[in-house]
Amino acid sequence: MPIQLPYRLNKYELIRQIGEGASGKVYYALDTFSGREVAVKLIDRDVLASSEFNEECRKQFLNEASLAGRLTHPHIVAILEASVTECDGYVVMEYVPGGNLARYTLPDTLLPVGDVLQITFKCCGALDYAFRYGIIHRDIKPANIMVVSGTDVKIADFGAAVFHQAQVAQKVTVGTPFYMSPEQINGRHLNHLSDMYSLGIVAYELLTGMRPFHGQSMIELFGNITRKDAPPPSVYRPELPAELDRIVLRMIAKKPDDRYSNWADLALDIAGISCFNKSHQGISDSDKFNMLRTSDTLCEFSDPEIWELVQASVWAKLPAETVVLREDEPGKSMFFLTSGQMKVTKHGRLLNVIKAGEYFGEMAYIHRGANRQATLETLSEAVIAEFSFAALEKLSAGCESRLVKTLLLSMTDRLMLAGERIAHMHG
Repeated sequence: MPIQLPYRLNKYELIRQIGEGASGKVYYALDTFSGREVAVKLIDRDVLASSEFNEECRKQFLNEASLAGRLTHPHIVAILEASVTECDGYVVMEYVPGGNLARYTLPDTLLPVGDVLQITFKCCGALDYAFRYGIIHRDIKPANIMVVSGTDVKIADFGAAVFHQAQVAQKVTVGTPFYMSPEQINGRHLNHLSDMYSLGIVAYELLTGMRPFHGQSMIELFGNITRKDAPPPSVYRPELPAELDRIVLRMIAKKPDDRYSNWADLALDIAGISCFNKSHQGISDSDKFNMLRTSDTLCEFSDPEIWELVQASVWAKLPAETVVLREDEPGKSMFFLTSGQMKVTKHGRLLNVIKAGEYFGEMAYIHRGANRQATLETLSEAVIAEFSFAALEKLSAGCESRLVKTLLLSMTDRLMLAGERIAHMHG
């Protein structure tokens, strides 16, 4: 039975419908206690009343609640609350205002190839993170990949997920037919390779505006998925490079063993495609992630924390002899040098040389309101990431704590080096 909007559900006021799936509808809502915008998925009562939706399935469904405390990743929609009884069931999620990827799956609304690859790269990281917690999604499709802005996306609706260690036999069909892997159709045990297959179908559709498998009936569709080979994406979009055909077809291979064995290998292959950054001006998010991820200075940061730093930063490529900071100016941000070298001077005297992988301007962050103590100028072409203090205040507690620890270690190293230089001068 459809509900009359606006509709009050505990402390949530449901205002308008924003989505619909096989198991229920999704509504834009307000948390009347905090004023926060949220998305609420109401599970259809017919699903809850079904004899197949037994107590075991309710427990499986409530795994979604546990994800709220487990899955904290910039490219995963946060789960805030979940509840299920014999009569009612709902999930409260972070609201993402940009809609989903479904609108980019039509031949006349396709995204640039570079954008598709950026999105796929980010989804690899998010699904790898979830799998490390023993969680697979089981229903990857364009409608479940939400757009924050540009290529910044978040995967939604882990309601179909189960802990793969439990190996609970499913009583309710999970997944959307066009994106289901052959092993999912055949009712076999699923792992991350099934999600990889589904993401491959999504990538195929975003690249071409076509689905690789069709059928006049569900039986014909499932037969084609399990037995027929997909045409290369370049059949529908001839300008696509052969290397991209190879990657997508490997993602959607019939046998799980013929796909990439892990998400990292897939992401690495995507990053190696020549058109990966072709449509982007400046530095892509994936390049930012890779430059920070491979820095020894940030080795203790988790992948989600690295993504937090990417989102909190503004990047620039600078030519040699560019002054970035001037002594005695007020400090409102700090920086990370990802490539190149910079010289540090005070009153025209050389104090130090900053190399790739080092912070600078951090004193103003540690001691808010302090002016710059030195002038910093590039010695060569350089790439820097700037972090405003306002952006750093929005980091998660864990990421901020790790950042402060790293900064203190960096400052300690510099003080020790300065002490050695002074001792040498007076030796």
